[in-house]
Amino acid sequence: MSFHWRSSPNTPIDLPLGSKAAARIFISFACAYFISYAFRSINAVIAPDLIGELHISNSELGLLSAAYFIGFAITQLPIGLCLDRFGPRRTEMVLMLLAIIGALIFAWADDFLTLLIGRVLIGMGVSACLMAAFSGFRSWFPLERQAQLASGMLVFGASGALMTSWPVHVLLPYMGWRGIFLVMAILCCLAIIGLYFGLPLKTKSLIDANGLNHDREVTLSWISYKPILTNAFFWRIFPLGIFCYGGLIAIQTLWLGPWLTGVMEYSSESASQILFFFNAVLLIAYALNAVFLPKLAKHGITTLRYLVWMVGASLILQACAFYLRSSWVYVWWYLLAVSCASYVLAQSLIVSYFPKSFSGRVSTTYNLTLFIGAFIVQWGIGYLIDIGIEAGWSRASAFDLALGLYLALQVIGYIWFLISPKFFPSTPIAEI
Repeated sequence: MSFHWRSSPNTPIDLPLGSKAAARIFISFACAYFISYAFRSINAVIAPDLIGELHISNSELGLLSAAYFIGFAITQLPIGLCLDRFGPRRTEMVLMLLAIIGALIFAWADDFLTLLIGRVLIGMGVSACLMAAFSGFRSWFPLERQAQLASGMLVFGASGALMTSWPVHVLLPYMGWRGIFLVMAILCCLAIIGLYFGLPLKTKSLIDANGLNHDREVTLSWISYKPILTNAFFWRIFPLGIFCYGGLIAIQTLWLGPWLTGVMEYSSESASQILFFFNAVLLIAYALNAVFLPKLAKHGITTLRYLVWMVGASLILQACAFYLRSSWVYVWWYLLAVSCASYVLAQSLIVSYFPKSFSGRVSTTYNLTLFIGAFIVQWGIGYLIDIGIEAGWSRASAFDLALGLYLALQVIGYIWFLISPKFFPSTPIAEI
């Protein structure tokens, strides 16, 4: 049975990936997500400038970066309702206006509180960039292409992190961190224009070739989240979101830089270069996932099985990266980037367990767990470092404590991911 947009009867819902319409949709989403990830990662590079100019502590720095995730978290559930009710185009465009306001406030801030407000608004403004894409992909592309599309989006996300590592470090002496944020506000304006012209309008209902309605009206009701929050597969994959993926975001976007300079005693320039290559490897790994996952599926290796293997590998590699220190410690971080590229596949998996009409709410509910985890890990590491230093420990020992607790939480979550199907079996929910 084929489905069409009511507003355009000749436009198929399941678009072939090679079509111009499909490319336009993907690029519109991807450019916005590029900016979202750039905002997420930029504090890792400008941290020394913020500390030097505004005299903020480690815990304040952690809270400032985590404020982005606070903005993300408080908007996720409302965004899910809006995506399913109003569609990704309108929802994402309106929210990105907040990112523009937040970037301007951050650029003109003279104290920690103003920086915090700007950072929260930025987080709110870009909080729909990836989830709007997942919602649109679930509606407009075949189910078997969801993991590939998700990996493709992360290529652009990693590109955003890439451009806010060493390139931003090079530009800082000329533009300053304030100038960088003014440029980011301009890029947000361009992204909104791209979304306006690149995405189709999503209507309230879908009809098949015989004119029969197959999509219920989505109401703005919190009760509609009950099928998600009572689903066994959601709770099976929950620890991967809050501990593994959320923690990766916290490390990548803030604490890897200070670890390299404070523990390994690299210069700021060398640390920014390692960050650049870490994100470059992550980008390549996302691209390889997009290419090889369909081929692995043909050989019976499902996305879920691949995720199990790669998450397990990432835990081993994290232990090596954190504690096997040498002049070539960055190699462990690059290998870790390869394994961590699998984390995003959990998002495409959870969406596939629900009908299309739930795509926005499922995406944002799971995404909420990521940013709760990112906030906890990002702020928690800074808090534990300050406690260790105040107790008379070296900076390296304080980092060891914080990262060790973080790794232990991930191991517990991974064990739950492996054993929970024995106690709480789950199957995909049929289309309503």
